[in-house]
Amino acid sequence: MLLELNDNVIKSTGLSEQELRIELAVRLYEDEKITVGQGGTMTGLGHVKFQHELGKRKIPWHYDIEDLQADLETLKSVFGDRSK
Repeated sequence: MLLELNDNVIKSTGLSEQELRIELAVRLYEDEKITVGQGGTMTGLGHVKFQHELGKRKIPWHYDIEDLQADLETLKSVFGDRSK
């Protein structure tokens, strides 16, 4: 899907097109509508630089117990279960 905005709307914000993309992605991330990866894609920054942008704004990561469990399972599949 391509989202088009009138140039006058963009100009009225006082932001560049890229700044507006970042602002939109940050807000959507804050509202838990998109992931870090999606924000990175949406802004063209990539997920690491988008994470840095969130950090500069002191926006906490959305990371819950389910995310931790999924990460632990991934690590077990890569490195094996070393808890034994």
